[in-house]
Amino acid sequence: MGAFDRFRFRCNTFAENVNSAGNNSRIICQDLKTKTPQKTMDNRCLNKVSQGFVMGGAVGTAIGAVWGTYEAVVNKVPGLLKVRYIGQKTVTSAAVFGLFLSAGSLLHCGKR
Repeated sequence: MGAFDRFRFRCNTFAENVNSAGNNSRIICQDLKTKTPQKTMDNRCLNKVSQGFVMGGAVGTAIGAVWGTYEAVVNKVPGLLKVRYIGQKTVTSAAVFGLFLSAGSLLHCGKR
């Protein structure tokens, strides 16, 4: 394997049959040495799942920050431990919301 083998493929992104969301794109790669097209990859589902994770993470961050602050005040967490407590609640809530929204996006991805 040579030093420049990673530059062996040229890839182009084509929009085919773009729907209203505009995310129906395909990546088509070509081997530069043999000039043969390589495997095509449809990344529409991956985009929806990652977008679901990001949206769930954003919602979870907001809810976790509010809920963590409320619990820290009610439970009278001392001093700088409040920052750690709120941070833990925020990250945990963001991860859980992101997981569930990405799972829901994955389930809906197969439906046409």
